[in-house]
Amino acid sequence: MRLADTTSDTAAATPAKRERAATARRLLLDAVVLGGLADAFLHNGFGVGLFIFMLVCAGTFTYIERGRGGLSREQAGWMLTALFFASIFAIRDSSELGFYNFVAMLTALALLGATSSPASPVRTILGQRVRDLVHVLVRTAALAAAGVFGLLNACGLGEGVHELRHGRVRSVVRASLIAIPLLLVFGVLLGTADPLFGSLFRLPDIDFPVIMSHLVVAGFFAWVIGGWLYGAVVSDRPATRLREGMLVTLGSVDIMIVLGALVALFALFVGVQIGWLFGGEHLVRETTGLSYAQYARHGFFELVWVSLLVLPVLLGSRSALRDDDTAAIRRHRLLSIPIVALVGGIMASALGRMGLYVHYYGLSMDRVFASVFMFWLAIVFGWYAVTVLRGRVRDFAAGMTITGFVTLGALSLVNPEAMVARANITRANAALAVVDSLGSPATPSAARPETVASPIDYAYLSVRLSGDAVKDVVTALVAKPVSPVGSPARSAEVRGRCDAVRTLFRRWGTGPVDWNLRRSGRDWRLWSVGESEAHRAMKGNEHALREVTCLDGSGETPFGDRERRPARPGEQGYVEQRTP
Repeated sequence: MRLADTTSDTAAATPAKRERAATARRLLLDAVVLGGLADAFLHNGFGVGLFIFMLVCAGTFTYIERGRGGLSREQAGWMLTALFFASIFAIRDSSELGFYNFVAMLTALALLGATSSPASPVRTILGQRVRDLVHVLVRTAALAAAGVFGLLNACGLGEGVHELRHGRVRSVVRASLIAIPLLLVFGVLLGTADPLFGSLFRLPDIDFPVIMSHLVVAGFFAWVIGGWLYGAVVSDRPATRLREGMLVTLGSVDIMIVLGALVALFALFVGVQIGWLFGGEHLVRETTGLSYAQYARHGFFELVWVSLLVLPVLLGSRSALRDDDTAAIRRHRLLSIPIVALVGGIMASALGRMGLYVHYYGLSMDRVFASVFMFWLAIVFGWYAVTVLRGRVRDFAAGMTITGFVTLGALSLVNPEAMVARANITRANAALAVVDSLGSPATPSAARPETVASPIDYAYLSVRLSGDAVKDVVTALVAKPVSPVGSPARSAEVRGRCDAVRTLFRRWGTGPVDWNLRRSGRDWRLWSVGESEAHRAMKGNEHALREVTCLDGSGETPFGDRERRPARPGEQGYVEQRTP
């Protein structure tokens, strides 16, 4: 009876093993094909080609999942999230924004793979702890990095190696290993003896570095995709949740000391912030010796880090409590309330400093990202108060994840680089009063043009920003200078405008006016709406841009066709350019 049962189990296992091997072979073929497509679409960079590639990947995975019952609503949501962030590359030209969108796309794919894996302990992010989400994300990344070995093993690679050692296959391999060296030796000799015969076997001219670059790109993506598919579809390695608690278990006294110390420290800091908020620049100058502008430049990013690090401290200390230690849990909750409130005050101080920073120095992409990140942190802390502090610990992770995706998606849609350009251009009107005072006779010591900055930072707008902002920059350039004629700031502004025009022609010019067109303008796979609008803005305003004045020996003269001829003696503003 036992022998019959064993035989039955073996017979049942064999078809399942064969089906698993067949699935693994199909996935391996899919990975190789998708790796080749990745090289075709992504070899030179990201643009609309990334979105097309992701559409193919999404269609392939949807077809694979049809045999397993189809995608769940959450899995479809993660797939659509990855496609959304991939589509941003076809809309925005900003490389800084592209980095965050790429990370978001990979995170969505990791969550898709984690919730699709038959061995994953997390089939949905709802009701999960933060540590569980981190665990499955790390597991998915590890499978993407090394899962291809499991995929090859599931394909029956071991059986193939066993077959190579026996039977006719072994004989064929052995004979080939003997015949190939002989053919090479005699072929070389005969080809050297007769050039006509040798021409039959002459290798074509091959650019091996180019071929290797394509093989590396295709191989890399095939490797990662194969590992990801193995983890999402085939892997049956048991994966358990992280154990409750941590290596260190905290009690009531520990919580009182740790969180109580943070409450005292944060309260003292917020009290100081209230002082400078109401005391103004006079208090800041008397206390620190710094002006308001100098004070605004210090501390913002440190406060961002403080706000960020408080969250893992609260979550980690909460997870270190035993579930049956009700006293410690109650004290943790009571001390977390003032910490969250004080962190809100710290974040308000940071945003206040950012407001001063922007007022005195203008807006930049780094400041936009930092401010948006602080805004998202405020949402997260609010969600923490609504969930964890009310005992709904398992509702926190999902809300934090979803709000992060929504915040980044909204930022991508509003075009942050255009927002930066418009803010700095609008700010020039407020800076005009300062420019007037610098150029007045009452302040002759500030009358040196070298020490006066342009009201608009044209160098940043034209060099650091991408095609998403070109339309707004061109609009500012074709308008009249905002500085009064004869003021020191006028010379600085004219020089900045002239340099900006020259830079824009180098980066975005079209037709005969451009001699260094970006490579991305010639490759449709790198096309984006932002880049297309930049070229359109340059083409539509070419004549007006050539009317923008530069400084030379005779004063302000139109830019004209200066980039088509060598620089003339005495012409300033473009002779010693530092454009990239």
